[in-house]
Amino acid sequence: MISVLVGASSISILFASISIVSGVTLAILVFNDSRQANNNNSMVSFNRHLDALSDDSRAHLRQQVRNAQERQNKR
Repeated sequence: MISVLVGASSISILFASISIVSGVTLAILVFNDSRQANNNNSMVSFNRHLDALSDDSRAHLRQQVRNAQERQNKR
């Protein structure tokens, strides 16, 4: 009877240790992945901000203002 309990407890300890190692590994992978995603997202956001400030991105707006001024001058 005691040998069955010792055998069962060693198997339980083995599965528990595998579960703990797997959980820690998963947590590390998720943490690293989210950290890299945040770095990439911040760079993408920064580049979008710079693009929004560039003259090329505002060219259509300047054209719309010119067209509106021309329509007002024709009246």
